This record gives sequence, C-alpha cells and structure tokens, in this order.
Amino acid sequence: MSLEESIERFWKTDSLVMKDGYSPEERRCEQIFRDTTARNETGRYIVRLPRHPDFGIRLGASKVSAVRRYDLLERRFAKNAKLKEEYHAFMKEYLDLGHMSLVRDGDTVPAESYYLPHHPVFKESSTTTKIRVVFDGSSKTTSGYSLNDALCVGPVVQDDLLDQLLRFRTYKVALVGDIAKMYRQILLHPDDRPLVRILFRFEPQQPAETYQLNTVTYGLAPSSFLATRALIQLADDEGNAYPRAGPALRKNFYVDDFIGGAQSVEEATRLRTELAELLQKGGFELRKWTSNCVDVLHGLDEAQVGTTTKMSFDSHEAVKTLGISWVPQGDWLVFEGVCQPDDDVITKRSVLSAIAKMYDPLGMIAPIIIRAKMIMQEIWVSSRDWDESLPEDIVCKWKQFQKEIRSLSQYRMDRFILLPEARNIELHTFADASSAAYGACTYSKDEVFKRFCEYEAIVTAKFGQQPFTL
Repeated sequence: MSLEESIERFWKTDSLVMKDGYSPEERRCEQIFRDTTARNETGRYIVRLPRHPDFGIRLGASKVSAVRRYDLLERRFAKNAKLKEEYHAFMKEYLDLGHMSLVRDGDTVPAESYYLPHHPVFKESSTTTKIRVVFDGSSKTTSGYSLNDALCVGPVVQDDLLDQLLRFRTYKVALVGDIAKMYRQILLHPDDRPLVRILFRFEPQQPAETYQLNTVTYGLAPSSFLATRALIQLADDEGNAYPRAGPALRKNFYVDDFIGGAQSVEEATRLRTELAELLQKGGFELRKWTSNCVDVLHGLDEAQVGTTTKMSFDSHEAVKTLGISWVPQGDWLVFEGVCQPDDDVITKRSVLSAIAKMYDPLGMIAPIIIRAKMIMQEIWVSSRDWDESLPEDIVCKWKQFQKEIRSLSQYRMDRFILLPEARNIELHTFADASSAAYGACTYSKDEVFKRFCEYEAIVTAKFGQQPFTL
C-alpha cells in the first residue's frame, strides 16, 4: 500500500458518511447486474462487466503497453529466481483451476479487447499465499483512457466497516472466517473475457502467449461490486432455507471476510454449518474459521481452521480480522505493529508513514492517536518538503511519542462488550471539545445491572475550513 493510500485509509476511519441512495452510475451498475447475471449448472454466478455509456469511445489499443510492462516483469525474474518460481506457480494454479485459458491462433478475433499488465504483491502475514498476482486495469490505452475508465465502479452493497466491528463486540461467541479466492469463484460472461487478456509464458525460450481470464479478478474497477453483489444475490436466491446464514450473508460480510457470532456455542455451530452449506450453493468455500470457543470448530478439517495451532489456541496468538488484531484464547483485542522503529532522520515522509499505519477503526486508542494527528498538523504547518529534516521541536515531540507508544504492545481490551444476559440496553453518549480536538464516547448501560460497559470511543482531530491547520 502506498503512502498516499495509507494516509487516505487513516483519515477515512474517522469519516461517518450518510448514505442517501445510489448515484446514476451506481444505479446503472445495479440494473446491469440484475438484467444480465445468470448461474451455471453448478450454481456459480456468471456476471457481465458494467460498461460506461462511452465505452466504445474510451477504450483504445493496449497491447503495446502490456508488452512493455511484461518485459519489465521478466527482467525482475532474471534478477530474482525465487520471485519467478513463485509467480510461475501462482499462474500455473490459475491455469489449472480454469481461472484463465489460452487464446489460440484460430480463435475468433474480438471486436474489442484489452491487455492487462500484471505484477506481484507480497503479503508476509498471509497463512495461505505469500505472493499474489494483481492485474492492472488502470493502465492507459492509446485513447488516454484505461479499461477502468471505461467501466462503472458500482455501489457498496455491504454494511460499513465500523458497523461490522461494533456488532462483532456484541456476540458472546465470536466466529470469523473468509471465502477462499472469492473473486475467482464468479465467472465472467464469455463475451467480456477478451477485455481481460494477459501476456505470459512459462518457458523463456517460447514467445509470450495470450491468455484471457475467465473470472472476476482484482484490479478492475467493478470487481468489488460484482463479487459482493453476488453474495447478496446468493442470499436472495437461497437464503430463505437458512434462517441463520441468510441474514448473516447479508449483514456480516465485509468483502470476503465473515465477522459474526452468536450468544451460545450451539447457535454459533449451527451458524457455521449453515453458512458453509449456503455459500457452497454459489461455488464459494469458507475457510480460516476461528472462534473464542474451540467447541465451535469441532468437525472441521485442520486445513479449514484459521489459527496456526489448529484445534487449540496459543495463549497469545492473534488473528487479523478486518484490520484489527484479535486473540481468540483470551478474547482480547490487541495492537500489533503500532510501535514503529526510530528513524535516523525524522522527515515529513517518515512521520506520516508511521502515523498512517496506526489503524484503529474502533477508536480504542483514539486518545493516543489524537496526539499523532496534532503532530501531523504541526508538520504540515511547517511547510517542509517530504524528505527534509523537521524542526527540532517537532522532532523532540515525535521521539517522545515513539517512546511512549511502545507500551501499547502490552495493552489489551475485551472484545465482548456486554454483560452476561444483558437486556434493555441503553446507549449514553458524552462529548467535549478543545481548541485542538474534539471527542465523543458512547457507553452501553444495562437496565438490570446498573453498570456501564465501554462500547465505543472515537476521538478525532478538529480541523477548520482548511485541512491540516491549527
């Protein structure tokens, strides 16, 4: 993730946006999905790419650019044998699973086509695939537009991240999992496959060959919409037969991640079983199951369990779920990777990069992050270049902040927020402000026990009309 993307995500966690309906483009995407989506004999969904009204005008030639990008990739292979081996293994699996196919010389020449450049991304924290190939639908064609510019993005059809995480804290028995290769379980209509062609060769002495992708893939503007909308459609088509899994499929998925639970082991186990059966009807497989109650996981193969110790828990093993770290054994939320190493030279770039990694969508360490935001404001006012040393007073503040934040590695918070048998829950919110920041905190109160539990704390920096000013 680039620095710009990290900073954007950092600020988005403080944004609460009211939905006021779909835009014309989003309505167009929804209508295309409704009118054109079908299912094959195995139940998998077949979707069309939602084209912009000016699609034919916007899409130009792309092959020359794709050839140039592929040449650069092969130069990387020549310098890094391990990268080449893992990349080829990924593409071999892609081909073997039928997610792409070779375009042969005798095949019909399509009226419109697009060649996707591709490159590797690495995820060391992944327990399955460390390297993933990403296809670049933003590469410009000769018209000056990319494929993504010629497609519609589509609306967000799942609940917001904050809604999901807040609900996660209300289940006595937590349950998380994810869908294996979710995008690639959804088929592209054959008429759209010429728009997702790639160049590749497995043997260096052979010329690069043309393949086309057969499924929805990362890197295209509407992919997230198509994949998540297919899940909603599956809930509409099959969910009535699954009273627990149907609502969960609509409300408890964030892209391919399931984050939910129940109030008892029995209910959580039934939910897990129903979800697996319901998703299988659409060709999806749920895996990486994790719960704070091991009994919920009984009956699963070890390969389906998301903890490294499989059917038992290490006392400090954390699982990432929607960007937060959760320790199932103690049922705690913890903070990993918040503490950054000291930099030899403190610059605007290094500080903003460190701050942007303090991902806290629930606002649990907001009183700490607010200090980082205030330092960020001072840096912006100082008008320093990205790689220029910062003023001594800001450097001192930053080093002191880095020193103190290390204690966060020992901090933990209970995931489950309600009292046992809680009922008649009331929410009480308090807010206050200063010249530099404002904050709000909401508590849940159970009428029977007359005791408060922390529910949410969100503290954000206060800005005037112009951002980054005090």
